[in-house]
Amino acid sequence: MAGLKTASGEDIDGSFELQVEVEEGGEARDWSDHALWWVQQRRWLLPPGPPLDALGVGGGSRLRFVPRHRPLRLRLPGGRVLRLQLDFARTPGRGVARACALLGIRNPEELSLLRPEEERGGEGRKGRAPAQAPPDLDLTHLRPRADEAPPPALPPEQLRVLVTPRGGRDPPTSPRTGRGNLLLRRAQLHARWLDASRSLMEQDVGDDEELLLRFKYPCAMGLDPQEGGLRIALLQEQARGALLAEEIDCTEEEMLLFAALQYQIDGAEGGDGDPKGPLEPQDLDTALDKLELSLEGQRTTVLPEELGAAPELVEELEIYRSSRWPFWGSRPARAVLSGSSLSLWSLPRSGGPPQQLNLRGCEVTPDVDLGAQKFYIKLRLPTPEGMSETLLRCRDAPQHARWVAGCRLASRGGSLSATSLGAEAQGVLGVQPGREDPTVPPWALSRPPPDPQQLLPPRFQRKFKAKQLTPRLLEVLHRVGTLTPGQARLRFVEAWRALPGFGLGHFVVRFQGARRDEILAVGPSQLLRIDPGSGAVTRSWRHSDLRQWDVNWDSQQVRLWLTGDVTLGLRVLSAAPRLLHQFLGGYLVLGGQRPGQPPDPDVLRRLMEGGDDP
Repeated sequence: MAGLKTASGEDIDGSFELQVEVEEGGEARDWSDHALWWVQQRRWLLPPGPPLDALGVGGGSRLRFVPRHRPLRLRLPGGRVLRLQLDFARTPGRGVARACALLGIRNPEELSLLRPEEERGGEGRKGRAPAQAPPDLDLTHLRPRADEAPPPALPPEQLRVLVTPRGGRDPPTSPRTGRGNLLLRRAQLHARWLDASRSLMEQDVGDDEELLLRFKYPCAMGLDPQEGGLRIALLQEQARGALLAEEIDCTEEEMLLFAALQYQIDGAEGGDGDPKGPLEPQDLDTALDKLELSLEGQRTTVLPEELGAAPELVEELEIYRSSRWPFWGSRPARAVLSGSSLSLWSLPRSGGPPQQLNLRGCEVTPDVDLGAQKFYIKLRLPTPEGMSETLLRCRDAPQHARWVAGCRLASRGGSLSATSLGAEAQGVLGVQPGREDPTVPPWALSRPPPDPQQLLPPRFQRKFKAKQLTPRLLEVLHRVGTLTPGQARLRFVEAWRALPGFGLGHFVVRFQGARRDEILAVGPSQLLRIDPGSGAVTRSWRHSDLRQWDVNWDSQQVRLWLTGDVTLGLRVLSAAPRLLHQFLGGYLVLGGQRPGQPPDPDVLRRLMEGGDDP
């Protein structure tokens, strides 16, 4: 084959031939978008690169000269389908970045591509379905630029089509995998993510195939309704789908709140109460809050925080016995919450040393019984010995809301300023039953009552009858009926992110020396070792305890080095070990950056894609 040379520079003689197949499209030939695809090895041969013989290309190799950009269908949260041209020789992250540029989403690192459930790991998967509905937005006419610059964002009229429900919503159905073990079902879900280090074509993605565009790290960035209206709308749709598919646990009161907020969003989108749509500024309060934040650098008033006095929450509570307290029953205590530290002094003698609890990464679960006037807060703290549980009791609903809000802010490392604490406490009060607001928007008076079959997952429908759920839904709707669509979406996402199991990626693993399979859950701030039978957390570690990890690509073994000279060896059974590596790296690199600071591309590639490892 003329023109080919070996690694040493010698010309290849005529006895060495390659079989190269050229795809003919029947149109004017433009070879600028074509590249060589090695069929046997299932890899691209892209310039610049090593010589062919250094790669192992021989006379029996079969190469295809094929176009790189091909049509692909992306199903967004909510069911809308976007069709566009993507480079099949690039990783899924490059395709997601192009889609996010068109959608106006500023941080594509928190999204990725997921295979649909019916295509999970089946031997007979044929790629494209035989019959597909037309996409809601077809952008295949937009050809990529030669310099690979990101395309401009679409106009708001086209973006609004992608978040508006199409002709009503279908009732939620039971998960396809059956009831079974919830943890194992969630592990199967996370095994369907595409590998972030391999190209689309290397992962058997076919032309015009449909993939799911989802938030893989939904807790990485903040929530700004003015700059991320479409992002919040997509987050809310993904949260709704996860709750209805029972991919995350929640209590009855929390699920009723989600259902009431969804009823509010659907009614405003279908009636006349939302003329601007979900992408426009929705209320004056949000605009004023943003203006206040922008003027913080220009004010001359000195706040107490700037003088060194960090904001604190100091009140008297009742604490129930946990593994840290040497008494039974409850006892009054003076509680001081400062930063992420909770200090408890036992009353009436409070002169001794306090009990210190580090709330960073803890689980905060409110427990309210209005009939008995009991307001509890359950704190589950990760310790080297496992999960330690502490129960706090408040005297009334306002105090309960303040302390739930303070503990949640401390768990996330947030500030206890009056603004943050007040906003968080208002959200807690909205969940508590019995706090009715008599004002309801006019469009809600002419709507039919909420249908539990449309708003609640099958688990709640099996447990209660519709006539029992409808009055409870109406009671919660009285508290959220005055929210605008933007406020309802934001409240929905905030409540979703406050759930204890939010953001966990589950993997079935076998630890070294263990005799049975277990679940390793990777969260935004911690690692959990879970018993799949009972669902109990046996061990937990913060991300700060993880010094390093290593993946042996030959033996598929993963090794974790933790503080205290603890080394864990494990083998991932439910997915490729590279997916666990990418989950760990993604949460570390996105969770550790400051707001407004762009992530380092080299760090992103090394931790989220696997670097240069094979």
